[in-house]
Amino acid sequence: MPADERTRRGFLRAGIAAAVAAGLAGCRSDGEETVEPTPPETETPTDPAPTETAPPTPTPSPSPTPVPEIVERYGDRYDSIVNVAQAASGDASVGEVVAEGLNTDDTLLYFPTGEYELPELRVRDVRNVGIASLPRDDAVIRPAVPRAEFREAFIDFRDVADVLLEGVTFDYTKSGFGGSLRLVTHGNFIARDLRTKGKLPDTDKSRKHVAYRFDVQDEEGIGLVERVVARDGGHDGGNGVGIFVGKDHAGTVTFRDCEVANFPNNGLYASAPGANYDGYRGANGAVHVRGGRYENNNIANIRIGSTGSTVRHATVVVDKVPPTISESDLNVRGIRLRARNGQVVEDCDIHIGEDAGEGFGAISYHPDHGSSTIKDTRIRVDRDNFSAIDATHANGGGTEAPLAFENVTITGQASEGATVDIADRHGTTFRNCQIEQSGDDREGIVFTNSEDCLVAESTIKVTGDPIELNNSTVDREALTFGTPNVSDDPEPNDLGGPGQTGP
Repeated sequence: MPADERTRRGFLRAGIAAAVAAGLAGCRSDGEETVEPTPPETETPTDPAPTETAPPTPTPSPSPTPVPEIVERYGDRYDSIVNVAQAASGDASVGEVVAEGLNTDDTLLYFPTGEYELPELRVRDVRNVGIASLPRDDAVIRPAVPRAEFREAFIDFRDVADVLLEGVTFDYTKSGFGGSLRLVTHGNFIARDLRTKGKLPDTDKSRKHVAYRFDVQDEEGIGLVERVVARDGGHDGGNGVGIFVGKDHAGTVTFRDCEVANFPNNGLYASAPGANYDGYRGANGAVHVRGGRYENNNIANIRIGSTGSTVRHATVVVDKVPPTISESDLNVRGIRLRARNGQVVEDCDIHIGEDAGEGFGAISYHPDHGSSTIKDTRIRVDRDNFSAIDATHANGGGTEAPLAFENVTITGQASEGATVDIADRHGTTFRNCQIEQSGDDREGIVFTNSEDCLVAESTIKVTGDPIELNNSTVDREALTFGTPNVSDDPEPNDLGGPGQTGP
């Protein structure tokens, strides 16, 4: 390859890396925020080879290639920009055009308004490729065959780098049709303004069903997942996952202003990189959640587990019984901290409604999780016998590491049980916290097998004991106890709504 062409390709790859970096600024793994530059303007197991499919549903005549807006946005990043609708209007099928384009370095595929049926696609060992649609377009992609006829992912990127996926809708509304968009990279990626319509076909539980998977396997690699929406979830009795981050994720990935709802097997399942048990060891890549709405997912709405991962400005709501894998698998949890340490949850809103179903906490800790901090966060619990914070008993195992809570506010009408349940967590601290639960026989903070804990400068108003000790010791400083307001509390509003990142 000539030297000037190598330089050009290096420049193109650097372009997408710069775009990712701009979108991720302020998401350091140490939990400290930095000043955020404005992101680029956007307005708003083995698989068989791809098979040929029919051309797309007729659409309005596409503009000549190259489309000026596409060239303006992306022309300095790619050697080739392909208008898929035009390229598939001759002898080549949509599947052939897309398979060839995605497996060619420095190629962007533009999808104008239209409906496109694609076969199962594999993309391997390429750099600087992408799929894009303009904000004014309505580009809809459907699988050409039912889920039962392909092995794993619908569109499967592996061993790739510098990937852009932007602005298309995946339509899984036809019964039995659907699949996963899987992006496992060694370099940077952006997945932005993607939407899934329809439930995952997840009732065959002998197979895995995931709407989206994102991994960065290079420790220096970064990924941005922005405004990805999957609200139709999976089926009751299915095993669908909204978004999954695999154990080999070693870099940094940020989920910004995403919406994930109604999945039976976790909404954002991002704890696997932190796994370190029973021979299953993750690469410990960082995961950062910024804003977004996670709603009515079973097991966990947001689940993290790698060192230094963070959740900031997110809204979590469970106001009905979510779909479940089976009746015995119902376990409503807001944010789940699974493993490792150093995580931060900050400025989040979590609401567990009275009809939410049984579960183990609005914020829930596994015994293998180490130390972490929850701060400036608001939790409302209206379901009876449901804890706002639950640190599960270690039963002789677990880290027994301390947890920290700063300026956490807990409200609601829940009765019975503990508002906060801390077990086997020596040195746990609560500072400047407000707890008010108006239901009958509701305890405040219950400590079990936890020595040298602290509750300071906090207010606890419950109908039961404000602090209960079971084989535990707690220092109390500047506390206020009182009677909760037992009048009907107003129902919360939409808790910020989708896509609000806060300051």
